[in-house]
Amino acid sequence: MYTALFAVHLGDGALSDVWLASGFAGMAVLLAIALYRVREDEIPRIGVLTAAFFVASSVHIKLAVLPTSVHLILNGLVGVVLGRRAPLAVSIGLGLQFALLQHGGWSTLGLNTCIVGTPALAAGLLYPALRRLGVPAFARGVLLGGGAVATAILLNFVTLLLGGKYEWERLAQLVLLAHLPVVVVEGAMLGVLVSYLEKVKPEMLGSVPVPQEPANQPEGAP
Repeated sequence: MYTALFAVHLGDGALSDVWLASGFAGMAVLLAIALYRVREDEIPRIGVLTAAFFVASSVHIKLAVLPTSVHLILNGLVGVVLGRRAPLAVSIGLGLQFALLQHGGWSTLGLNTCIVGTPALAAGLLYPALRRLGVPAFARGVLLGGGAVATAILLNFVTLLLGGKYEWERLAQLVLLAHLPVVVVEGAMLGVLVSYLEKVKPEMLGSVPVPQEPANQPEGAP
């Protein structure tokens, strides 16, 4: 159990029942927001981002300086692309990771969804606002990609610190320190992706409106 908690996916048996119950209540709220009026044409995009989230979080990279490994989270990317549908992809991805890879836990699925999915939802809501403010595409990606990961890491830190059945302060600090490089990597990665997608496929980015071609008018029409 101790080693499993080094990731930003809390495992079974580490947290108090009150926190576990609160996690499932929070997940229910996030899923209610995500599932409201889902359109059929959104399902393929949700599936693709769920797969990307699942794969990225399943590849662990060993650290030379700390006795742990880290992995990409991609909650910023999921949020920017899916908007308020992001918690749906996160919850499914986390469930599959435990079912197939024993990464995380069933009892902590609610909390893990809140920890990873809430920053993703925030990134999706902030993206169009930053765009309207004229923030450059690369800077938007860096802010939202790095910010979503940093927020997830901080939420994980607070949960371990306040909700743990045991004394997890030192472990929480190690997890926080180990994932700082991930903040930088994901920020830069999403900055590049946002810059590229805005040029070639802006409709992929959340609620970004896609300019419509004017309808051809018959000759002589006003």
